[in-house]
Amino acid sequence: MLNNPSIQNLRLRLAQSEALPQLTLMALMTGLLAGGFLIAFEDLLFYFGVVSQRALIPEQVFATLASVESGYEAIPPLVRFLSPVGGAIALILLIKRCPPGQRSFGIAHVIERLTLNRGWLPITGTITQFLAALIALVSGFSVGREGPAVHLGAGAGSFLGQMLKLPANTLGVLAGCGTAAAIAALFNTPMAGVIFAMEVVMKEYSLESFIPVMASAVVASVLTQTVYGPNPAFQIPIIPSAVPEDLVVTAITAVIIGLLAAAFIQINIFAMQKRQNKVVLPLLIAGLLMGIVAVLVPATMGIGYDSIEALLNGDEVNLQFLFILLAAKLVITPLVIGLGVPGGMIGPSLMIGAAAGACCAMLADQLPGVSTNITFHVITGMIAMMAAIFQAPLTALITVLELTHSSQIILPAMLAIVIACLTSSQICGQQSIFAMQFLARGQSIQLSPMAQLLNRTGVAGLMDRQLVTLSSESEPNELRKISSTNSHWVVLGDRQPGQIIRTKDLLECQKQGISQIRDNAVIQTLPIDLQSTLYEARETMLDKGLDVLLVMENNGRKNLEICNAVGVITLQSIERFLSNAQ
Repeated sequence: MLNNPSIQNLRLRLAQSEALPQLTLMALMTGLLAGGFLIAFEDLLFYFGVVSQRALIPEQVFATLASVESGYEAIPPLVRFLSPVGGAIALILLIKRCPPGQRSFGIAHVIERLTLNRGWLPITGTITQFLAALIALVSGFSVGREGPAVHLGAGAGSFLGQMLKLPANTLGVLAGCGTAAAIAALFNTPMAGVIFAMEVVMKEYSLESFIPVMASAVVASVLTQTVYGPNPAFQIPIIPSAVPEDLVVTAITAVIIGLLAAAFIQINIFAMQKRQNKVVLPLLIAGLLMGIVAVLVPATMGIGYDSIEALLNGDEVNLQFLFILLAAKLVITPLVIGLGVPGGMIGPSLMIGAAAGACCAMLADQLPGVSTNITFHVITGMIAMMAAIFQAPLTALITVLELTHSSQIILPAMLAIVIACLTSSQICGQQSIFAMQFLARGQSIQLSPMAQLLNRTGVAGLMDRQLVTLSSESEPNELRKISSTNSHWVVLGDRQPGQIIRTKDLLECQKQGISQIRDNAVIQTLPIDLQSTLYEARETMLDKGLDVLLVMENNGRKNLEICNAVGVITLQSIERFLSNAQ
């Protein structure tokens, strides 16, 4: 099936940068696959959460719970301590079974794979992420499900491309499509999913990527809305128009949130550096710390969506308790994630921002003549924290617009986002949390516009397919046939590996016999896989000092053979492609 001519034509078409219809079709399939994974993940998470709490909480108390997360406070303190410790042990047993190179999870892992590994995500790592995220969330760690969801969605897109042996320039786009599908499915915010994939993960805006990513987000949203309904992640009351005093409080709150975001990032980097790629001890420490905090402040367990809902609805909350919850969540979440717990940061960051906004609103209400709307400041706090931690202002703005369905929130949200991002980046010197993680590991994930352009096109889209294979034992009539063909290149099958000759040069040497080919006519080359991108081909040629690469089709074989040669790619053709694109 994989060698079906229609599949082969699809691969060759997708290797070209303008293959938008075919890429959109693959994006639709990615949206279905990612949406299905996310539905299975959500259902299993809910099932295990209900089962575990039903066994630990009295039936009359369990019946009154509004959600799984709201049941943590009803669990006995000893169980709250042992739950994350047991979860840490289970994570150790699971992660230790993975090869060292496949122990990275979440959004940072997806960004790294898109930038440095052509969008190739190992399926075993994606499966491990699925299981590890279930363990971390069910055992009550203060982590989100969005990071694992993005990994699962991107892994679904990458797996689809790998299964069909699509060119490498397609894998990155499909992984981005899976990212958008994951965010769109979790929050029921398809537009925010698209912008998050482009702004945070793929870091590029181009028509060739935008349309497929959008299509994938739409399909995933339709699928999850069919299963769970059309409501967004949070039920937000009607928000009144902002008055000047609300904008003043918003501006002050945004400065505080920018500082909190910088602290969040630094705590995470500190824990990550102390971990040093170890598994056992860091996860045990994470379990013990989470267990202690869970006993003292049960509301820190889980993502915190129940706390956000309470604050959005204006439920009466003790200010002192809110400060304690804010401080505990701000410290324990980046700490356990930095120590290796495979969870996300988006959900907890929203909760921290909501608590900060509520605290500032409640403090402002104590001033004479000041009256604020707590729901208003909870929302702007959520969005400001999300924007500052991930340095994703457009994603945050689109998210609040889709969650509230209100244009009145745009102006105050923009004010909060601008101030919080500037405070974190300019005053505190922090980049996005993912960029800071890569800097701490000594990695660079920035690609130039030229590299991005070359990565969007496969060698199959630019290679010269006019070639024949020849050996020194070829009969004279075979040599004569070459002159009657349209071939531009001749692969010398039994000479030194990696040698080819232009057809016109071979014909000039024909009178002397094939064994007398002039050495200066023979071109040294190396093989490159058919799935490679133009960026990989160009880097290989510049690194090895070559002008030509022989494009080979693997067909599942461990070793490439001369008979698998399907084309030739030249440095001159790549440079011409770059010139035409400018």
